[in-house]
Amino acid sequence: MSGALSGSMISPFVEEWLPRIAAQLNGHVGPRRALDLAMGNGRHAIPLAEAGFITYGVDRAFERLLAARRSARDRDVTVLQWAADLDTYPLPSARFDLLFCTRFLLRARWDDLKRAVRPGGFVLYETFTVGQITRGFGPTSPEHLLHPGELERAFADWHVVFSEEQDEPSSMARLVAQKPGA
Repeated sequence: MSGALSGSMISPFVEEWLPRIAAQLNGHVGPRRALDLAMGNGRHAIPLAEAGFITYGVDRAFERLLAARRSARDRDVTVLQWAADLDTYPLPSARFDLLFCTRFLLRARWDDLKRAVRPGGFVLYETFTVGQITRGFGPTSPEHLLHPGELERAFADWHVVFSEEQDEPSSMARLVAQKPGA
């Protein structure tokens, strides 16, 4: 799986796993809801909406939310958005069928993130690891980089469907996990 991403292209990881998760959730009673954390310009929120999810996106940068709104309008989809600092903003409990996060690390709030997912729901997570420090691009603060195996350990109490870590072309960890329950 490729790890090279421009800031506006959908991640190959997301491109592969989003249809699989959407198919798994077909037949789910009621609307399917997805939350895109630190959604940026909406490069993944829009495909979530196109996959049939009622999509919520949160980012602290208002200008990125405006760009995402324009992109969603151009693609004729709706992404419900709000501006908030995820370090402190409370997330609703058991509200989402899919929690979605790329290129953002919020390890201090993993329990809150996990609570935001309904039983039987999924997390799709992709972010940089400490190996990225040597790459010469991307984040370099240890606060924003995963340690080996850290992402999978954070969701060890869920059913891990897929997990990988790679160092080329970027140092990334990826995880798909399903919350226990029906």
